Amino acid sequence: MNILKEKDLYDFLKNLNMKTGLKETLAYMTDFLQADAEAAWVLLINPKTNRPLIKVNSFERNFAGKARVSQLNKLVLDYFGNGFEQDDILEFISSISGGDTIIEPVFFAGNLQGILGVIGQNRDLVKLVLECASQKLENFSLKEENERTFKERMEFLASISHEFKTPLNSIIGFSDIMQVKNSDPALAKYIKNISNSSKFLLGLILDVLDLSRSQTKEMELQYERFSPKSIIMETLETLENSIKEKNIEVRYTLMEMHINADLRRFRQLVLNLISNAVKFNKINGKITIVTYINEKREFVFEIKDTGDGISKKDSGKIFKFFSQVNQDQLKRQQGSGVGLFLCKTIVDAHKGKIDFKSRLNYGSTFWFTIPTSNS
Repeated sequence: MNILKEKDLYDFLKNLNMKTGLKETLAYMTDFLQADAEAAWVLLINPKTNRPLIKVNSFERNFAGKARVSQLNKLVLDYFGNGFEQDDILEFISSISGGDTIIEPVFFAGNLQGILGVIGQNRDLVKLVLECASQKLENFSLKEENERTFKERMEFLASISHEFKTPLNSIIGFSDIMQVKNSDPALAKYIKNISNSSKFLLGLILDVLDLSRSQTKEMELQYERFSPKSIIMETLETLENSIKEKNIEVRYTLMEMHINADLRRFRQLVLNLISNAVKFNKINGKITIVTYINEKREFVFEIKDTGDGISKKDSGKIFKFFSQVNQDQLKRQQGSGVGLFLCKTIVDAHKGKIDFKSRLNYGSTFWFTIPTSNS
C-alpha cells in the first residue's frame, strides 16, 4: 500500500469512529471501498426470518453489474434460508468469491449475520477494512442486545409487579379495617406497622411499574398544589421505626410554602431519598433535611447523611438503572438499583435537576430542584 493509501486508511479509521449508527457505518464502509472499485455492498440477514435486514449498496454511476450483485445476494439469501450450518454457509461464501468478486462474511456477536461484497477491489484492502470495522459492528450488536435485554427485564418486572399488587391491596385493606375495629391498644401499633409496611412495599411495586412505563413513553405528570413540608413530615413518620432501630438523629429545616407538582411522584421522590439515607446510614448516625427557594426561584430539597457514602469509581453510575454501588467494600446493605433511577426520571419530568456529593465512609448529600414557575 503506498503513502496515499496509508493516508486514506487513516482517514477511514478516523471517520469510522465518528459514525453513531449501524446503517451509517455500513454505508461509509461501502463508499470507501467503492472509490476504486465497480461496486461494494453489505447484506445483513435477519436470523429469524432469513430475509434481508439491512442492504447497503454503493455503485459507480451507470454501473451495468447491478444484476450481478442482485444475483449474488439471492444466492446468499437462498443458502441462509435452507437451514445450513454456519460452517457450510462460510464454505459457500468462499466458493462464490473469486476473480474480481470478493465476498467476505460479516459477524455479529460471534454469529454469521451477512456478507460484505466488493467487485473490482484489492482483496487485502477489503479484508483490512472489514477487520478495522469489526469491533465497531460488534459494539452495535452489543448495544442492540443490551437494549433488548433491558426491554425484556422491564416487561418481566412489570408483569410480576402487577401480580403483587392484588394481594398487597388486600393486606392494606384488611389492616385498615382492623385499625378501625381494634380496641386493644397493645395491638394497635402492630396493626399500624402492617399497614405502613404494606403501603411501603406497594409503593416500591408502583415504582417498578412507573419505570417500565417511562421506558416506552414520557412520564405523565398530574400537577396539583401541596405543601412539601407536610409530605416530608409524613414520610419521616412512615419511616419512624427504621429510624429508631438505628437510633438516627433527624434534624430538619423545612420552608413553609406550597408548590405545584405531581403529588404522587413527589412522595416517591422524597421517600426514596429519605429511606436511602436511613438504609445506608450508620448506627447512631445523623440525617439533616433542608428545603428552600434558591436564586433561580426553584424549590430545593437537600438531605445529608453520615452513612456509607459512595466511592469515586461508583459515582458515575449512581443514577443508572439497576446499579448497585460499593459492592466490594460495603456488603451489609444493598439497594435494588431502582430508587435513584426513578428519582432522576421524576425530577427530569418536572424539568428539574438532581445531583449529589459523597465521600466513601463519610456520608452523602443528595439534592434536587423543581422549578416554581408552575407554582
